[in-house]
Amino acid sequence: MLSELKANLRRRAKFDVVVIAIILLLGFVVAQQFDFLEWIYQSSRQYEHYELDELVPTLLFGVLAFAYFSYRRWHDVKLLSKYLEEQSLTEPVTHIANRRALFALLEQIAQEEKPQHGFILISVFGLDEIRNKLGFITVEHIVIEILYLLNQELEDEQLIIAWHTGQFIVHAPNYNQAKAHLLAERLAQANKAATQAILRKLHIQSASTIVNRKTSEAELLERLEDNLLD
Repeated sequence: MLSELKANLRRRAKFDVVVIAIILLLGFVVAQQFDFLEWIYQSSRQYEHYELDELVPTLLFGVLAFAYFSYRRWHDVKLLSKYLEEQSLTEPVTHIANRRALFALLEQIAQEEKPQHGFILISVFGLDEIRNKLGFITVEHIVIEILYLLNQELEDEQLIIAWHTGQFIVHAPNYNQAKAHLLAERLAQANKAATQAILRKLHIQSASTIVNRKTSEAELLERLEDNLLD
């Protein structure tokens, strides 16, 4: 959705440039036919006591001032757009990356010459039972605790992406299959050292795969889910 919106905005910008060019061309033709500049000059001579001859440089300075104003506002909008785009890539409750972040990550990987990325699917079982007994708010707190435990096993450049409730995808750049498999095993045991018994009772399954070429979101998930079931 976001990429389609950006493409639509680019098309509109190109269309606006064409329209402005046509207007400028028509303005030149009309000005040439009626000699507007000569008319302004003659009027300024005729009504010199009104200082009409100063209108042209004043308008020129006004155009430059509004160009500067427009540039500054464009820069502000660009910063705001970047901030909102970053906000759209995170979950509002847990503040971790969401599905849009995974899509953006795969687009970035597709542009690399020799990508080498590990992806790990994590599924937490037992949350539905807790939700039925203790409610949704309790599940949210447990998910946050699980995320904290998972983060303890990750390095700074590795990223957790929320996929479904109780299901996450970990991105590990520059990881081969062996390293990704070892990380998946550690993540599956992350809750065993928890101090709360309710966390230790949860069952975590994990599966890993490697992305070393352009890969779609559907293909990545299919590979991860197949490895999870094996």
